[in-house]
Amino acid sequence: MKKITLWLLVLAVILSTFSAFMVVQAADNDYEIVMVVKLEGVAWFDNMRLGIEQFAKDTGVNAYQIGADTADPASQVALIEDLIAKGVDAILVIPNDPVALEPVFKKANDAGILTLTHEASNQKQVSFDIEAFDNVAYGRHMMDVMAEDMNYEGEYACFVGHLTSTTHNEWVDGEIAQQKEKYPNMKLVCDRIEDHENQQIDYEKALELLKTYPNIKGMMGSAMCGVPGFALAIEEKGLIGKVAAYGTCLPSVAYDYLKSGSAKSIHFWIPADAGYVTAKVAWELLKGNEVKEGMDLGRPGYESITIKNNQFGVPIIYGQAWADVTLENIDEYDL
Repeated sequence: MKKITLWLLVLAVILSTFSAFMVVQAADNDYEIVMVVKLEGVAWFDNMRLGIEQFAKDTGVNAYQIGADTADPASQVALIEDLIAKGVDAILVIPNDPVALEPVFKKANDAGILTLTHEASNQKQVSFDIEAFDNVAYGRHMMDVMAEDMNYEGEYACFVGHLTSTTHNEWVDGEIAQQKEKYPNMKLVCDRIEDHENQQIDYEKALELLKTYPNIKGMMGSAMCGVPGFALAIEEKGLIGKVAAYGTCLPSVAYDYLKSGSAKSIHFWIPADAGYVTAKVAWELLKGNEVKEGMDLGRPGYESITIKNNQFGVPIIYGQAWADVTLENIDEYDL
């Protein structure tokens, strides 16, 4: 009788431990994590959605992506307000205007909601910002590539999606600094141009540049719409071989222009991977885990992250995830 009682006690302990384990496992998955992108209907963010969906599939977490129909910062704020009212667990944002988001991020934090950003290394009021790489180094690298193609001389112009976009301006800062330090025979023809992430504006501004600066040789874009917008203007004016488009873009978007020669090189990181690791960081934090230097976030280019605080004390995670694409290797990519 004593043996039966002892076995029953052992069985009860085992069942209790198993039940507790199952509760922890359920809790680990019982989160709602939402990525808010700059703009819906853009190929870049369509690809990012795949990463969020893969994260949800791998973890069982309720993770998904939303975005506004316009790149207006007020539209992002409105989406975040809705998510706060809904009571989600974590809000991840690619800001159109980091400063504009500070009050609504504070409101989210006060409500116990975790906030993170991607492409906003000067952001306040978030737990982490995640960057695919050091942004100034990326800009310097893009300038090196363009300078070599321009034979280290000639006129060029730089574009940003928004004058308030942290990453775009950091890239351009790096580009201009590298040119001034390394390529004195190159010349920036005007202040950085804001395209509002609109290809039609890139096309129209490119036509203006070609008219105003007939000796211009390169146009460097930050938003993904830049390269196709510039390239269309270059093709229309019959200037392939004399002027070329450069910048951040997806291979699928730049494919025809690299083939025609109106674009010479593009650079990018895989949006799906960036979305995945941003969601993973949020998930680790929600589970109470520490996100540490050297951690592997499970995607190429993020196998050993570095972490540095920005001027506001927000930790910035850096990967090493950029890729260079030219006519020679464009067919290796399917995104």
